[in-house]
Amino acid sequence: MKNGFTIVEVLVATAIFVLAIGLVFNIYVLAQKFYQRGETEAELLQNGRITLERISRDIRQAAEMVTALPQTPDSLLSPSPSAIEFQDGHQPSPYDSLGSDYYYIRYYLATSTGPGEMHRQYRVYCFDDCSVCATYYRWNDTRIQDGETVVAHACNLEDYVVGEYFSDIKFWGAGLVNISISLTRFNYPVNLKSAVSGRNL
Repeated sequence: MKNGFTIVEVLVATAIFVLAIGLVFNIYVLAQKFYQRGETEAELLQNGRITLERISRDIRQAAEMVTALPQTPDSLLSPSPSAIEFQDGHQPSPYDSLGSDYYYIRYYLATSTGPGEMHRQYRVYCFDDCSVCATYYRWNDTRIQDGETVVAHACNLEDYVVGEYFSDIKFWGAGLVNISISLTRFNYPVNLKSAVSGRNL
């Protein structure tokens, strides 16, 4: 009698070993996918939450709303805008030297630069070219120049990214401003909503 394994026993043992390794590998891959999804969702939630808090804080301090907002989201007559502009309710310390009584904040979604970036602009309104403007006006001020009515135009003081991975943002409501944002990364969507009441609106 010879000691050793028969070919059938070796094949069965190899098949069981391959199945066990395949099962462990599949569990590992599945765990990595769940981990990546959880990490992506956490990043999107954090990004969306921080951006919503910043927009809400600025709207709370707003002195006047520039953007006309519809009463309901996505009505056929008046679709919800994906940008919002309002007069800043306090004087910004870096721009005190300008001497303007009117500063404006604009949030908008820029999708041309890649995965939707939420931008925050800080601006004033002028009649002159922005490079030489020394007198600032309200956003809706007009004057007659050469027989034509001229509207004050925006001059951006700052424009920077405050959030990434935005796929959509909507604003609506009067008095109580509703904000709905959608963020997407690696095909994982996250939707957040908030409502904020402006103290001075």
